[in-house]
Amino acid sequence: MLLYRCYMKKIITSFFVLSFVFAGSTWAAITPNDPFFSNQWYLAKIRADKAWDKVSSSPDTVIAVIDSGIQIDHPDLRDNIWINQDEIPGDNIDNDNNGFIDDAYGWDFVKNVPDPSPKFDEEWTSAGVSHGTMVAGIISASGNNGLGVAGVTWKAQIMALKALSDKGEGKTSDVIRAIDYAINNGADIINLSFTSLNYNDALQEAIYRAHRAGVIVVAAAGNEQSAGEGYNIDETKIYPACYDGRLIGENMVIGVAATDALDQKTSFSSYGFNCVDITAPGISFFNLTTNVNLPGADKYYDGYWSGTSMAAPLVSATLALIQQANPELSRREVVNILFASTDNISRLNPDYLGQLGNGRLNVNRAVEMAKEKLHSRLGRLIINPTSGNLEETSKVVAANGDKVYELKKEILKPGVKFFAGDVNGDGLEELVVAASKNEEPKIKIYNHQGVFISEFLAMDKNFRGGLNISLEDLDNNGLEEIIVTPASAGRLEVKVFDYQGSLKNQFFVAGNNLRGGLNVAAGDLDGKGQRQIVVAFGSELEPQVRIFNTNGNLLGVFLAYEKTFRGGVNLAVANLDGRKDRGKAEIVVAPGPGRQPQIKVFDNHGRVKKSFLGYNSNWANGVHVAAGDINSDGTAEIILSAYPGGAPHVRIFSGKGMIIESFYTYQENFSGGIKAEVIKINN
Repeated sequence: MLLYRCYMKKIITSFFVLSFVFAGSTWAAITPNDPFFSNQWYLAKIRADKAWDKVSSSPDTVIAVIDSGIQIDHPDLRDNIWINQDEIPGDNIDNDNNGFIDDAYGWDFVKNVPDPSPKFDEEWTSAGVSHGTMVAGIISASGNNGLGVAGVTWKAQIMALKALSDKGEGKTSDVIRAIDYAINNGADIINLSFTSLNYNDALQEAIYRAHRAGVIVVAAAGNEQSAGEGYNIDETKIYPACYDGRLIGENMVIGVAATDALDQKTSFSSYGFNCVDITAPGISFFNLTTNVNLPGADKYYDGYWSGTSMAAPLVSATLALIQQANPELSRREVVNILFASTDNISRLNPDYLGQLGNGRLNVNRAVEMAKEKLHSRLGRLIINPTSGNLEETSKVVAANGDKVYELKKEILKPGVKFFAGDVNGDGLEELVVAASKNEEPKIKIYNHQGVFISEFLAMDKNFRGGLNISLEDLDNNGLEEIIVTPASAGRLEVKVFDYQGSLKNQFFVAGNNLRGGLNVAAGDLDGKGQRQIVVAFGSELEPQVRIFNTNGNLLGVFLAYEKTFRGGVNLAVANLDGRKDRGKAEIVVAPGPGRQPQIKVFDNHGRVKKSFLGYNSNWANGVHVAAGDINSDGTAEIILSAYPGGAPHVRIFSGKGMIIESFYTYQENFSGGIKAEVIKINN
């Protein structure tokens, strides 16, 4: 029967020295109102306070704390306890058929009961009954709530799993059951703040199951001492931190060693080349304790405790913040960011070169790297106000709303139409800008850095109705052509130019006597490798959509909305189904002013494939629409932005009409309208 042991000890030496180190730092960015926050020196050391202005909570992340039990009704923790929503507590029925009756708040694998709190058995110790509660508090004590302390993440779901006794010891079989429970019930991260000197095949298999399921396992490197110092765990293995993967280089467990306020290895912490992956502070912690009004368990908060048990949950919580900062990351990417973002502490530990993992944990840098990767992965949007006085310039944002950079004011004036694409074959997208109303009808082209390249007249010099444009490689030569139509008051014609302004084609879409505006887009609607040009009539005209081949031959006509609607039809063309349906693109339409914001998706025959409301049904001022692959999954998404009168609210939908992102691009009280377009420019 193999025993596992959690370990922490209370520090009775002066905290004032550590407090001095904390007070002298200049790192703090956000100071929560938790009254004992000033005692949590380690949060500034790992730059958690600087990270909080980027992301402070990870409410969707489930962290399984397999430990000695957690006080799930602790006032600073109860709001962050994982709840099994499929289980009805107290009805003595296994409602979710997971093999555990009434496991609404976790499980006690020692007593085999649904209450994961410490039981205060005869041999209980203060350290034992508080160990799990403290680990959970380090991870996810509610931050900025006016109570006690702050966790690294102010909100994450703590799955409370008791596998160790109230003395802090446990059986391998109970730990294995707890790991499997965490895997099967949706844990993202497992924290193991306990150690053993004994190897066990079955436990390694359980950890392997977690690893293959995409669950990240974090373990304390251990505090066992030999000759007054922690073990070299390359020589004296400590488990579970030293369970290796089955493949060369496969790391199934993140082993965490402990450092002090000066970034030096604590005397008690283990070290080693192979089993230690990262270090984090592990000395003099003030945090949650279990309080049941018994001697030795009569406080909700206490200090100062030390051990690698304290260091490990700092890492677990940081992993949750990384995932929250960029939900698109894979398990491997999350772990790689954790390691790549550390502070180098080698010069401060010359006797342990290479034996303290990748360095000391830096939460802020980890979050920043996650967001940077999100920016590079996500498609980007150009946001331009359509009217109104706005001090902020047009800008490029990631498809989650995070600003990437601003554009020069002289490039995009309010209300101009624009598109981005590679028009000159240099492999980089250019920004193509069309003239607005009352301007000379010019097309201007800028490079990816916003440097002016060229311009040309697209209509008669005296025309002042403004231009609409789209870009598409119509002849499959690798260069995108510039497709131009009048925005208003013009003859209903389409013109196709190359980037030098040479006219490649021109045709009328309706009778010579009909005047107004056209919106235009293009794409491969039939999946045969050839492009089609799609136009939609603007305001004061019937809501017609017309499809042409590149020679200007009419292929199809249909009504986007009821025949009497005269608000104009905005459109985009994109492949919303990925490889399905032979890669055919679809036509997406959105109404101008005068009706509810019904978004429709049509095939090339004018048949409705999908219809949904893009905004509240009461909104009738008009909706701009764009489309593009903003998450690099090979399938385009639908991007909506509101006409003047509404908030600067961008909404992104899947091709199936499901909302996947929603954000404001300027102050919510701005009502001048915005236009969003998809780009790929990464500079």
